[in-house]
Amino acid sequence: MAARKTSVLLFFFMFLALCSAFPRNKNKYKPCKHLVLFFHDIIYNGKNAANATAAIVAAPQGANLTILAPQFHFGNIAVFDDPITLDNNLHSKPVGRAQGMYIYDTKNTFTSWLGFSFALNSTDYQGSINFIGVDPILIKTRDISVVGGTGDFFMHRGIATINTDAYEGEVYFRLKVDIKFYECW
Repeated sequence: MAARKTSVLLFFFMFLALCSAFPRNKNKYKPCKHLVLFFHDIIYNGKNAANATAAIVAAPQGANLTILAPQFHFGNIAVFDDPITLDNNLHSKPVGRAQGMYIYDTKNTFTSWLGFSFALNSTDYQGSINFIGVDPILIKTRDISVVGGTGDFFMHRGIATINTDAYEGEVYFRLKVDIKFYECW
């Protein structure tokens, strides 16, 4: 009797080991909609008021609002109203505006917290897409959450993979935003 229980138990564990060794084909999520857009940020530095699309609105005590704070820009809060284009050319026709803020929130590396919307108004896209998340700037590609939208993007959710496509010092940067929607209504 004990030998039978042992063999049944051994068979059960072997079956369990085989099942976990060859997992079933997992359901691969496929996006229901996909966009690639670029936004161009020109931060106000005290000399470029005509071209600036972003400004520092809060800084550590005693800091200058026209220059990003030293030590990883910790404590700076910037708001922006940047043009969005379909390609990486700043002078291309905008298809909308990126509007929101970023907060430099880490003392020991370049990281910011992003909260912004794409307000799209073109013949191809109408509506808004809302984003939120942490941006570890030194990592080549990083993901932030797409938390909703309006118009053509009503109740859409997904992931936006961003990477810094270009930058010029601390005044200009361009982000490539690869948006994959996994919930589309």
